[in-house]
Amino acid sequence: MSKTKIYLIILAIAIIAIAAGYIMNIQIIKTICASAIAYAKKPALSVTAAVCAFLFLGNKNYWLIIAGCAIVTSLTIQYLVIGHGAALFTVAVRACTFIAIVYLMNLVKLIFNEA
Repeated sequence: MSKTKIYLIILAIAIIAIAAGYIMNIQIIKTICASAIAYAKKPALSVTAAVCAFLFLGNKNYWLIIAGCAIVTSLTIQYLVIGHGAALFTVAVRACTFIAIVYLMNLVKLIFNEA
């Protein structure tokens, strides 16, 4: 199975889970999605995710490094940019948004490389 197919299967599973959460009116899924979209619109997170995605491309433990960058970036934004502490939920959603941005950028790169 090619890398692109694996990426597309993961994307399909995520879309199905989110759609099921909205159809079944699961509030936590709606809250996570709304927060992730709001965080993705902020350039501090999006630009940092893009830089890390291309900076560490080709490393052996790519996704482990990206996960570490996501946690460091979310904590840095929370404490240095916003200026106060936050709950674990806020930091976790911001880190997941970071990873989702990197994932989507890698998916687009794979699709363009195959074409």
